[in-house]
Amino acid sequence: MNNKSQSNTCVPLVSVIVPNYNHYDYLEQRLQSIAKQTYSNLEIILLDDASSDKSVSRLEEFSLSDARVKTFIKNSDNSGSAFVQWIKGVEQASGKYLWIAESDDCSDLHFIECLVEQLEQQPKAALAYCHSNWIDAESNPLGLMDIHVPYFKENYWLTDFCLDGDEVNRNLMPYRNVVRNASSALFRITSFKAALKGVSPSGRIDDWLFYVLLLKGNVLCFVNRELNFCRLHSGNFSRSLTSQSYVSNIKQRIGVFRKIIAEYPVGVNSVEPALKILWRNRFKYKSVDTLITRHQSFGTYALYGFNDLSKYFISRCTSKPLVIFDKKIIDSSYSGTSLSRVDDFDLVQLDTVIVMSIYYQVQMRKILQSLGFKGRVLCLEVK
Repeated sequence: MNNKSQSNTCVPLVSVIVPNYNHYDYLEQRLQSIAKQTYSNLEIILLDDASSDKSVSRLEEFSLSDARVKTFIKNSDNSGSAFVQWIKGVEQASGKYLWIAESDDCSDLHFIECLVEQLEQQPKAALAYCHSNWIDAESNPLGLMDIHVPYFKENYWLTDFCLDGDEVNRNLMPYRNVVRNASSALFRITSFKAALKGVSPSGRIDDWLFYVLLLKGNVLCFVNRELNFCRLHSGNFSRSLTSQSYVSNIKQRIGVFRKIIAEYPVGVNSVEPALKILWRNRFKYKSVDTLITRHQSFGTYALYGFNDLSKYFISRCTSKPLVIFDKKIIDSSYSGTSLSRVDDFDLVQLDTVIVMSIYYQVQMRKILQSLGFKGRVLCLEVK
């Protein structure tokens, strides 16, 4: 462990935690997006979770090149949990604000400056966050991270806002974790540490539970700027659920519902409709099975949407699709089937396109129509 001092200034100190595991290929861009921030009063805490690539040597080089690096913690054994690394980093932090800068993501150079300004104006805010854009392994843009938006009647994220945290917990968090990427947020460290006391790193949505506790009695702020870039690559591609792991995910979501109800015994009207959505979605694999029984009659066909459903389809069909369409392409193929953006493909080759999405069916149909597709379009039927 290497410790260095941070000089005092009149502006708030921001503690930057960089938890890393085998992200050598992306570390340079991440580290430079920290080092060159327009807001310079930082202490940087580096953590490596027993990487087997060249990450440690690059982090060591950086720790020697930037005097703001306070600590570099190297694990001899992998912890198995990013959340455990968060906790370890926070224990070393002494700033007023905290940024968890995931090592495979990167940011706009005005990220800290913009969010510090928001937090300074809102003393009751536990965190401020911004829009995230997806990027691929080569940093090519893949679109806005907006998967949570269809769950809500109103798109809150079209403008800046500061919302009462208890109202967010009651009305939004039962549907989706609205803080989609930790790297997009700047936290008030006193609030962060207080919330940590109520969370144990037990599952894939620890962060969801954590944000519920963090927002209780506080304020959530959002800045309508695209300042964070979340990288999709083969090492972190999370859209790989099986039907079995989907059941496990449902159980963990129910744990979130129970926590919200426990924290707010009255006045929570969104848990019941959120449960109905979850209950409805349990049939989505059965809907895919129905399509699989018919797929040999589809002619030359494609799947539109690369996700858990399309992977389930591929694993069970006997006649493979010609291509899988998606706007976020990180590999050239999956299980022998080509991957492509829909607007890069000659749709004349296809007789049928199967839309592998529940919430974006209307939009995806419109895209196919706008591209002049004349064949058959089939959608999942989840009642």
